[in-house]
Amino acid sequence: MIFRLSLILTFSLLSAASAQATKGKTELDRSSLTAGVDRLVGTVQEAVTASGGDLERQQAHWVFAFSTGHYKADPLGAQAAREVATQFVQRMAVTGDQVTARAWEMTTWEYRNPTALTLKLGNDLAADKARVTNLWPTTPAVGSAGGHDTEQAAVELTQVFANDAGTVLILLTNTAASVGAGGSKLLGTNAPAYQGLLDRWTRVDGTQDGATLNLPYVVTSPNGDVQGQMQAVVFVPKTFTSAQLTASTRSVQLQDKAAAKPSGQKGASVVPLLALLVLGGAGFAAWKLFASGGGGRGSVRIAETTFALRDLPKGKPFCVLAGPGYSGEDDIAVVPVQGFPSARIADISWDGKALKVRGVHDDVKLNSVSGRVVASDSATLPLRLDEPDMPLEFSGEVSGAGGVPRTINKTVNVSFSQGDA
Repeated sequence: MIFRLSLILTFSLLSAASAQATKGKTELDRSSLTAGVDRLVGTVQEAVTASGGDLERQQAHWVFAFSTGHYKADPLGAQAAREVATQFVQRMAVTGDQVTARAWEMTTWEYRNPTALTLKLGNDLAADKARVTNLWPTTPAVGSAGGHDTEQAAVELTQVFANDAGTVLILLTNTAASVGAGGSKLLGTNAPAYQGLLDRWTRVDGTQDGATLNLPYVVTSPNGDVQGQMQAVVFVPKTFTSAQLTASTRSVQLQDKAAAKPSGQKGASVVPLLALLVLGGAGFAAWKLFASGGGGRGSVRIAETTFALRDLPKGKPFCVLAGPGYSGEDDIAVVPVQGFPSARIADISWDGKALKVRGVHDDVKLNSVSGRVVASDSATLPLRLDEPDMPLEFSGEVSGAGGVPRTINKTVNVSFSQGDA
């Protein structure tokens, strides 16, 4: 009886906490993308088979290219595109595969050094798949005028991966039709460069407007659900060839991963209930900690530096983000970020419930947090167990060597952990 009452109390408290946390929010319903990802998986499998490949036994290089021209005006659409890529990798990628990210508007653009945007999946598959989400772009290009040229992006990207016949290129965009920006000229499907790529690659047919698939999704809001849609354009080599998988077949690897269970089945009817109680209590404790604004357990990792929440001062910066060579001041910790200029870029403080990030540099600005565009170069980061990773995107232009302008596009990862540092 005591156990049942404890369980009921725990779930009642968690429900109340969840209702308080989500009331009034407008957010992406991630589960609404699952059906579209299922269709995308099936379409890709069929296309590779038609090109002579065998995904069951061959490695694949999954290249996701994101149209970012609309990201500032449509942050939830941007999040939906990233979620499609994430779910696809979770569904299809196995040890030995590679995952690459790219961004494009009127042409492809570098939001990070391209060498840092490819990840080969190793034996710790779960950890590698979790890291994949850090590859995706979260902002438009610096100085973006919007718009996108699908055919131009396809030409450029198929040239980059021309020597990798195991590549599957998936372009994710709000519309497959090219949309000009500011008087720019579109390449068009009749251009010799585009026609030339079709000699070597297959653009997988689908809808009449050039998309391979429509991918609907749902945005929930206090005023009701809103239906959204993006599109995918898939390219595969005319002849798909790749190295053999070193382990078992793809489907067996994926099934083994999904079916993996902790050893020891004794007392199976009791263990799940105990686990629920423990997790429920932990969840409520975490909610109670932040709702009450008081110290306690937990830590945050900012770039490569970890801070225990219990040690943080409240209401004033506890660290600054800066480039290598910045000496610091006021006894505030400096978190060095490669790629930043040797100057103070942003302050981070803790108010007992959330982190607050404030940009302080004239030329390098905070653009977004977790894909959500920020205003006034500052943002609040609530610490949530269900969304522990919060990438900060910075961009700008500074004076480089010899006075030559240098473009900054940098992601600083912030993550929350319930345990102490």
